[in-house]
Amino acid sequence: MQKTLEVGKTKWTFIQTPDKKTIDKLAQEYGFHEMIVDDILGVNAQSKIDTSSNYFFLALTFTHYLPEQSKHIFNELDVIIWEDHIITTIGLESESFNKVFDEINKEAKKIDGSYIINHQKNKWNEVILDDWIIPTTWESVGTKAVKWLQISKAVEYKSSPYYILYRIIDAFYDKTVKSLWFSSQKLLDLQTNIGDNWGDKWEDIVDDLINEDLNKIFIKHNFLSQEEIIGDLIAHVNTFHEKHLTIYFNNLKTKLAKIIRTINVLTEKNDSLISAYNTYLSIKSNKSVTRLTFVNSIFMPLTVIAGIGGMSERSMMTGPENRKITYPLFIVLCIIIAYITYLLLHKYFMKK
Repeated sequence: MQKTLEVGKTKWTFIQTPDKKTIDKLAQEYGFHEMIVDDILGVNAQSKIDTSSNYFFLALTFTHYLPEQSKHIFNELDVIIWEDHIITTIGLESESFNKVFDEINKEAKKIDGSYIINHQKNKWNEVILDDWIIPTTWESVGTKAVKWLQISKAVEYKSSPYYILYRIIDAFYDKTVKSLWFSSQKLLDLQTNIGDNWGDKWEDIVDDLINEDLNKIFIKHNFLSQEEIIGDLIAHVNTFHEKHLTIYFNNLKTKLAKIIRTINVLTEKNDSLISAYNTYLSIKSNKSVTRLTFVNSIFMPLTVIAGIGGMSERSMMTGPENRKITYPLFIVLCIIIAYITYLLLHKYFMKK
């Protein structure tokens, strides 16, 4: 799917699930280097940035969750910027991507219409620009002119291709923060179920814990690769833009750090739940060994007596003619010994 949007002087080409034919056509039209084409059509396991050529190129790897498989996969964002153009491609269809496009499409109409000024009694009551409401009470024409120039610059940078890039990355980061919140709630549910359902549903709980652990590792390594990229991106924006855009991209750096910290905390929680499961297995195994030891302790003296009696009761005890008396007495003796052994062992294990 391909869309085009005019934002002030900037032309934004928006592509989801790009194919070779579409990218080759754009490359022929704008003269992209073949390495850029390969990066867009290929899968980059790590984020990358290239500011050395006439075209600014950025590849950021985000994640896409597959509910039916309970796992995350790569969803790569590729961006090409030059002059007043920006081309963005995303490997898989994304609601966040569509939402940003629709929002900027609405804001573009306000930017094209510039601004609305209400004037009453030689005072500017307010200037409405985009989604800002800036109160004003200036009297002098000179002050008004200065503020008018500031507003014009604001319109200019909000129609910059780098501002569009910021909005796209910010939307994906917000989506990731929301996804991590749901993951945190799922871990809390698993923690609650550990105490209630270990006996009945422990296999399902363990599967969920393993999936969560693998997903966190996948997400963590994905976003760790973006730390250096965002730093290079901020340095690149600083070279030709005023502080307005720098503030936005510094905010992205802060959000990325928050995402990584949250992933680390969730990973620790997940590891602690897996440790709890291993502890449960150890306790369960110890109980089984204890029961086995208890049973063996009861039958061990019986086994010894049975062995001795089986070998010698005919010759040493009463002889073959009194066999009907010998066996019942022998069985009663074994029962008495077993009962005494049981009482002694039960008392011992109860103390422990």
